[in-house]
This record gives sequence, structure tokens and C-alpha cells, in this order.
Amino acid sequence: MAFSGYLGLSVYNGFTNAYSREDTKKNIKEFEVEYNIFKSFYDVEEISIPSTYEDHEIPAIYIKDDSNENIAVMVHGMGGTKESVISPASVLLELGYDVIAIDQRNSGDNMAPLNTFGVLESYDILDAVNYAKNIVKDNEIILWGESYGGASAAIALGRDESNIDYLILDCPVSDGREFLEEILKDIEAEQGIPVSYMMFTGNIATKVKLGFTFEEINSRKWLAETNTPTLIFNSKADEVTPEQMGIDVYNAIPHDKKELVTSDSSPHVQIHVLERDLYLNSISDFLKKY
Repeated sequence: MAFSGYLGLSVYNGFTNAYSREDTKKNIKEFEVEYNIFKSFYDVEEISIPSTYEDHEIPAIYIKDDSNENIAVMVHGMGGTKESVISPASVLLELGYDVIAIDQRNSGDNMAPLNTFGVLESYDILDAVNYAKNIVKDNEIILWGESYGGASAAIALGRDESNIDYLILDCPVSDGREFLEEILKDIEAEQGIPVSYMMFTGNIATKVKLGFTFEEINSRKWLAETNTPTLIFNSKADEVTPEQMGIDVYNAIPHDKKELVTSDSSPHVQIHVLERDLYLNSISDFLKKY
């Protein structure tokens, strides 16, 4: 019994600290030059959005072009920050959408602890969407998320899609449990503890600590009753979120207002860099169609 409790707590601690905030801060240096160049072309304002769910601030950058009337709320992937989405942000700005890019929980300047694969992150996203709604009024809001942030965005849409006009998912995680199981397979190989038992005990610990189970980190579940037009990008060359994940997310959406665009060659979340025309034109066509 004591071992099961210890094991469950160990799985919980690994799950909720999948990537440290300190390491995400270090990663900002990779985008520093690009970000500084970007700021010379656009009005970039650092803003702070109060959380309505917990007692913390949601750091964000608000990127504006005087000719734009709409807003895209952007959610970075695991290990990223608000500064790491500059490349896809440039596409959305070109298409007429100002950008509000947030730091997810336990990332960048967001001091809220714990990674929860989108479950708690989704509340921050909805606060950012509501912040954007107060600005755009009757104009449009896109919710965009990449990889791990794609799962967070999907969960946010499942919670409340009332102020979201479009959802764009770039190489999204379809089910966080698959990632967790992959990590636990290494422990199984080293220590002989079955993945199924680690998942079982970790699930109990997460329920006790946070009030939800691993079932909630399945983004497909959250999309099952949504009605928002959704565009998904995936790639046959993606080794982080394989092509099938995008297909699974696409198939989970119950309506016909959805599109799936597949790259043959771009690595994980690099379509907007290596195939920018495909990325821009796919989004443009999608927005015109729906």
C-alpha cells in the first residue's frame, strides 16, 4: 500500500512537472533575435491578464497592426513561451488578425505551478479569449494552438466555444495519456514496474491532488460536442506528434466544418517555416470557406 502511494505520487510529480518553467525561460534565447526583429515591424505590447480561476496573472504579448480588426489567441507548445510563436503569428497578422500570445502555466513568466496537459491551462486560455472579446466586440477570434498547446486549446474549446469563431491546431497532441505512457515505458524497462500499474496509481494521485483523472487529458473527448470550424495541420515527417494524431483529432470532431492539411516533409510544428505558402493559403482558404 505504501509503495503504491509512493509510486502514484512519483507519477503525479512527473506528470505535473513535465517541463520546468526555468527551462522554458532558457529556451527564449533561441527566439531572441527573431523576436527583436519582429518588434521592429509590429507594435508589441506586454500585457497581463488576471486569472478568473486561480490567483495568478497570465502574461501575454499583444501584437497589433493598425489595419487589423480581428484577434488570434495563440498557445505555445511544451517548452515554449509566448515569444516562441512569432513565426506563425506573422502568418495570422498578414491574414488580418492581431495576436495575443500567452504563456501557459509553468512556462515563461506564468507563475502558476504544474503542467496539466491542458486541463488547467484551458482556463487561462479562456481568460485570454474573453480579454480578446472585449477588444474585438463583434469581430472574429481565432484560437490557435501548437502541439501540447493544441491539446490545451482543444480542451478550452470544449469548455466554452461561445467566443471562439475558429480553431486552428498545428500538429496537436491528441491524447496526453499517450505521451505519459511513453515516458513510463522507460521506467518499466529499467525497473520492471508495469506501465498500466503506474498509470493506475498516478491516476489516483492526480484525482486526489487536482480533482481530475487522466481521462481529462484526452483532447479528443473535449472536441466531441463542439461546433466551431476547425483547421488541423499535421505532417508525415512529424516524429513528436505523428501524422495519426492529427487524423485522430480530425475524426473526433462531430461536424463537417473541418479541414485537415498534411505536409509530406516538414518536421514537428515547422510547416509555417518550411512551407509558409501552404500554411498561409490553407488558413486563408479555410477562413473564406467558413
